[in-house]
Amino acid sequence: MASRFPQFERTIAVVSSDMVITEKCPALLEKTGLVDGVSVLDSRIFVYYYRTTADGRLMLGKGGNTFSWRSRIAPVFDRRSPYEAQLTQSLREFFPSLAGVPVTASWNGPSDRSVTGFPFFGRLDDAPNVFYGFGYSGNGVGPTYMGGQILSSLVLGLDNAWTRSPIVRGPLGAFPPEPIRYVGAHVVRNAIRRKERAEDESRRPAAVDTWLAKFASAAGKADKA
Repeated sequence: MASRFPQFERTIAVVSSDMVITEKCPALLEKTGLVDGVSVLDSRIFVYYYRTTADGRLMLGKGGNTFSWRSRIAPVFDRRSPYEAQLTQSLREFFPSLAGVPVTASWNGPSDRSVTGFPFFGRLDDAPNVFYGFGYSGNGVGPTYMGGQILSSLVLGLDNAWTRSPIVRGPLGAFPPEPIRYVGAHVVRNAIRRKERAEDESRRPAAVDTWLAKFASAAGKADKA
């Protein structure tokens, strides 16, 4: 959408979410207590998330890795994750009992990060019969019910709580133009990584990293101050 329609060019930043998956190890997962398949995620700005599979594997992922230039879907989004080594290390840090289980595959895909971190909906310019909804910012599964109610109500021309929602006003902000957006995204991402690493190691993050991280904190997350 951002690369094909000018009205959305600066409304989202396309960024990858990357995952790794282990070999089958059902007995070890059961011993560790990972048996119910529930998806778990933390409250970092760029979240970690994991879940077990029905055939006894563990998947772990993290958002906020590869940022695309001008929100184009780059070839890297259809390949093995460039961050496989880092994700494998994180998996073993989170679950030391799985340290000896090989990682068999990795992948990544693009997600659309909005300025506010929340989705937005509206009517396509020059096409009054076309409605859109995107900008889920990596939190898409839960809000899809809400999105379906909003879009169906818009299509039916209803006047209800869904169509009167504050997020049914189109984009609620704009990113800087390129190359500022691309360069700035990497500067902020790297600051967030340093900040998170310091917190994981019970160290005080550098003041500049804490300050830079605030540029990405408006996404409904409960990041540390």
